[in-house]
Amino acid sequence: MGNTTTRRLAVASRADRWASLALQVGLIGAVLAASATPVLGQDDELAVKKIIDLNKKALAAIDAKQFNAARDGLLQAVTVAKQADLLTHKMLARTYVHLGAVYFMGFDDRKSTLRYFGLAKSVRADIKLTPSLATPTLTAIFDKASAEGGSTEASEDTSKPSRRPPPRAPTPAQPVAPAPTPPAAPVVARGEPELPMVLPADLYCPAVEEATEGQEIIIRCAAKPTLKAERVLLYFRASGAPTYAVAAMQNSPKGWLVASIPAEAATGESLQYYCEARDSADNVVATNGQEDIPNPIILKPAAPGATPLPPTVATGGGGEGEDALAGIKHEQQNEILEQGIHRRRKGAFWVGVGWGTGWGYHRASLLEYRRDAPAVSAGVHSVGWANFYPEVGYLITEHIGVAVQGRLEYIPIQGSGDTHKGGPANGAFGVLGRGLYYLDLGAGNAQLQFSANLGGGDYRFAYPPTNPKGTAYPVKDSNGNYIKDANGNYVTTVPPTQLTDTVRSGTFLYGVGAGFVYHFTHWVAANFELRFLGAGPHLGFLFEGYASAQFSLGGKRPAQPGDAPPMERLPEEDEEDE
Repeated sequence: MGNTTTRRLAVASRADRWASLALQVGLIGAVLAASATPVLGQDDELAVKKIIDLNKKALAAIDAKQFNAARDGLLQAVTVAKQADLLTHKMLARTYVHLGAVYFMGFDDRKSTLRYFGLAKSVRADIKLTPSLATPTLTAIFDKASAEGGSTEASEDTSKPSRRPPPRAPTPAQPVAPAPTPPAAPVVARGEPELPMVLPADLYCPAVEEATEGQEIIIRCAAKPTLKAERVLLYFRASGAPTYAVAAMQNSPKGWLVASIPAEAATGESLQYYCEARDSADNVVATNGQEDIPNPIILKPAAPGATPLPPTVATGGGGEGEDALAGIKHEQQNEILEQGIHRRRKGAFWVGVGWGTGWGYHRASLLEYRRDAPAVSAGVHSVGWANFYPEVGYLITEHIGVAVQGRLEYIPIQGSGDTHKGGPANGAFGVLGRGLYYLDLGAGNAQLQFSANLGGGDYRFAYPPTNPKGTAYPVKDSNGNYIKDANGNYVTTVPPTQLTDTVRSGTFLYGVGAGFVYHFTHWVAANFELRFLGAGPHLGFLFEGYASAQFSLGGKRPAQPGDAPPMERLPEEDEEDE
């Protein structure tokens, strides 16, 4: 009896233990299942709402054909999703769909459209084209991207590490080889990070995901020596800007390649940038970001009343408080301006061809052709209506030049019938040496021009004929009565000025001028000048104007204070460390 009772109790105890174990296993499974179900926290919900709001605004911008604004807002939405670790969320896929539509409808860029549609499919394979955007052509492109299952860029994009740490994996039953240790975070020393011992990419540019609106943003890069990169360029675009500005990166004291996005470009809610490494043949050998898929930066509003501070950088041994990037910033500003400025540079030659006319004053003088005519009184007359001004010049500095200019004057002859020997002069010739000074009008392509002129030759004032048809007129006596000959006929005479005649001034020419130059390209410019010329010993004063087309060759920007030296390569030891 006692043994039977004992056996029953033992069986019951074992059953209780199995039931308890099953209950524990069930609870653990429930917990694991619950943890496997994605549940959005409060921050994630705010991020999703932000992404939805940005997509709504983008669709409204697409309807208004404001494609630049739509693109910028959608890129900002991508950044928000990445920062919130929403790499598999349907709204990230929807954002990629809208980006593909923007690049097709607004920029006719089918390559980028396919790329973004592929990114959308890599995030959510069941994503559909937004109905309001579903035109037959766009649907066909979307289906093509779906059939391909996304591009290489799509798989790379979603595999990028997010700011949040991944969930800890369970301890494996068998030992496995440790994962490669990622490059250590740069150690900040005196305001600038140290270069990592091993670069994780051919062109390594630590990401800048957030910045303060209205403040300068420093971008740093490092290129592997195997790239043979001769220069690295930073391209950046303010929110809503149609094109990228560009700045050349320069060496910082700690070996980074550095350029900065100026404060005036850091406006709105976001901006985009990417970097390119180029070799000696100007071929792109590596990129960080791309023109159609740039790196976005979210801009946070500055605190009310805050004063923007210059970025903290290493002084490079130059003394505390010295900005070691002053030369880099100066060079960067020059590079940005160079993109749109076409003014001639030091060492440039140019040739010009101009046409013009003028008026001037001459003293009382005999005419050059009909010297038997009475002297003409002092007066103001023209100097020809189609004067020709060939010129050859050289720019000594950015703002000082010299030139040699010819002055070929043409005077059309009017009238007929004069039987005197020879004929009146129909032009004049002079040569002027010119000293030129150019004053920039702001930061654009227009300049004021001032000239000092000295040379030889002459210019002639045209004296129109008083009797161009050679008409004979009756002669009067001193009492005003017409004179008759012995036969009773009136005595007539023909006034001498039957042809255009001239009054000459020269032989030395001198004067000053002021004008305006506009440079359409580095090689083509237009010039307009007003000039005062005096002449002697045959006294005369001339005020003339002419316009010319100028064509230049050669010239380069001179070194500026604070220019950085050419880019140095990273030490070869870095390559060995790899």
